[in-house]
Amino acid sequence: MAVLTSHVAQFFVDDAEWARTLADLARALVPGGRLVFDARDPADRRWERWNPVDSHRLVTLPAGGEVRAWTEVTGVRDAVVDFTHHYHFDGGEELLSSASLRFRTEAELRTSLTSAGFIVDRVHGGWHGEPVGHGDGEFVVIARAGTLAPVF
Repeated sequence: MAVLTSHVAQFFVDDAEWARTLADLARALVPGGRLVFDARDPADRRWERWNPVDSHRLVTLPAGGEVRAWTEVTGVRDAVVDFTHHYHFDGGEELLSSASLRFRTEAELRTSLTSAGFIVDRVHGGWHGEPVGHGDGEFVVIARAGTLAPVF
C-alpha cells in the first residue's frame, strides 16, 4: 500500500511530474496493491476562504505562547493556486511559508491514474464516504495497481 497524506498529491503541479510519480508508484506496488490519497475538490473552491479573515486561527504552543496564523492566496491560474501561510509569534517574529497546489478534477484524477496503470476503485467526496460533491470538499481516492504497464 502507498498512502499520500495531507493533500501531497496536489503539490505535483506539473502534469508530467504527476504522471511520473504515479508511474513510479504503480511500479513499486504489486498487482492489486493499493494507492490511497486525498486531494481537495476544485468545485469546492476552498482557496476562496484562504484569506486573513476566514483562515485566521490562534495556535497555543505546548511550551506556552500563541501563534497567530492565516493563509493568503497570492495567485490563481490554470487550476494552480499559489499561497502563503503567515505565522506571527508573541515576540513579533513572523515566518512565511509559500507553496503552490494543483486542483485536479475527479475526471483528471481518474484519467491520470488509469494512464499510470491503476484501476480506480472509489473516489469519495469526503472522509465519511460521501458521494463526490456532497462531502467536505475533499476527494478521497482509492485505487489499485493493475497488471498492465503504464500508458504514456
